[in-house]
Amino acid sequence: MSKKKIIVIGTGQQAKVTIDNIEEQNKYEIFGLIESDNKNNSVNNIYGYNIVCSDSEIENLLNDNEDISGYILGIGIGVDGSLKIRNKLANKLDKILEPVNIIHPSANVSRRAKIGKGNIIEAFSKICNDSIVGDHCLIQSFSSINHDQIIGNNTMIACNVTLAGKKIGNNTIIAEGSSIGFKKNIGNNCLVMDGSVLTKNMPDDHMAYGNPAKVIKKNDNIMKMLYKETKT
Repeated sequence: MSKKKIIVIGTGQQAKVTIDNIEEQNKYEIFGLIESDNKNNSVNNIYGYNIVCSDSEIENLLNDNEDISGYILGIGIGVDGSLKIRNKLANKLDKILEPVNIIHPSANVSRRAKIGKGNIIEAFSKICNDSIVGDHCLIQSFSSINHDQIIGNNTMIACNVTLAGKKIGNNTIIAEGSSIGFKKNIGNNCLVMDGSVLTKNMPDDHMAYGNPAKVIKKNDNIMKMLYKETKT
């Protein structure tokens, strides 16, 4: 049985990680990679996969290649990356192409969990029963989402994170090694810094750091870093 062909949006470090996960899942065939309109790559391919066009040329690519049936965002989320550009691309592409889930075979996803579309779930991560994960999220390796939790859209759970909370909003980053306490809520557009232990709720547009974590309103510089448009 032939594999469905997909495109990977992005040509940076996260795109490389995404390629590894796609190959390990062994469910899809990578047709090619899509680069940012304002990026001039010095290479024509990554790991043997061609860079086939730029963001603005995707519709032409699809018209010429009707066998492409899906896509995945291979663009990282971080203070040096862009949540804004991911949202923009997802909103555009979801109307013309099906986002697929890339789930590493070593990930443990309960059959009673609900997973949206366009998510990347990396190796040795755990999503427990009755949890809900939205669309276009990135769940990195060795992270655990306990039962009955809700994760919004375009949110990143970085490596070695433990979640015992209740709900995390959209466009939020839980950075490496953090721990979220029992039934705690985190709003939209939030940032929990590396190694933080969150023991209280977080409203929208706040950040937390430390153990126990101090919750403060994000300053303009942090917001600009989170939402600036960068190269894919």
